[in-house]
Amino acid sequence: MTIIDKFLSENDYTHPRGRKLVEKRAVILHWVGRAGQGALAVWDYFEHECAGKTYASAHYCIDLSGAVYRFIPDDDVAYHCGSSQIDPKSKKIYTDWAREVFGKYAEDPERNSSNNAAIGIEMCALDTTEGNFTAETLQAAAELTASLCKTYQIPIERVGTHKLVVGWKDCPRLWTLYPGKFEDFKREVSGLLNG
Repeated sequence: MTIIDKFLSENDYTHPRGRKLVEKRAVILHWVGRAGQGALAVWDYFEHECAGKTYASAHYCIDLSGAVYRFIPDDDVAYHCGSSQIDPKSKKIYTDWAREVFGKYAEDPERNSSNNAAIGIEMCALDTTEGNFTAETLQAAAELTASLCKTYQIPIERVGTHKLVVGWKDCPRLWTLYPGKFEDFKREVSGLLNG
């Protein structure tokens, strides 16, 4: 797997200056909610449309072709899974899963955030109805996730989706609609980790 570095400019909204991950507790997967949008268009969105307006970014983005782009170094904070909204199930900010995985990073969202302890991966999608991915995107996502888990000693139980963290987000849509497909993905990652 080849990783193409295309770092976002440092700014307060997408690549916060001097903000480092305190820990690497989880890998969180997302989908790009625009049908057929490629990774470079996602980079452009973060770089130009979000900067100065919206807190949003991710460490990696996987193109429809399976190409892997790194937008933010692994040691820096990206804004991809923080929340200030109430999870409808737990009735708290962050889900029970997130509070278990992130501990103090999900207990006091005003002073801390799951963004301080998670690496985020965006995946480009073919459509917005179900959020289907290409086989190349899924394969690259499994390889990247396995590599990150191995490098940073993140157990497979701490590979999650944006919805698993916040509860209210339909992200990635495919795995929200069909949770069994996410379990299949994690089995693929486990297989790569084990051999």
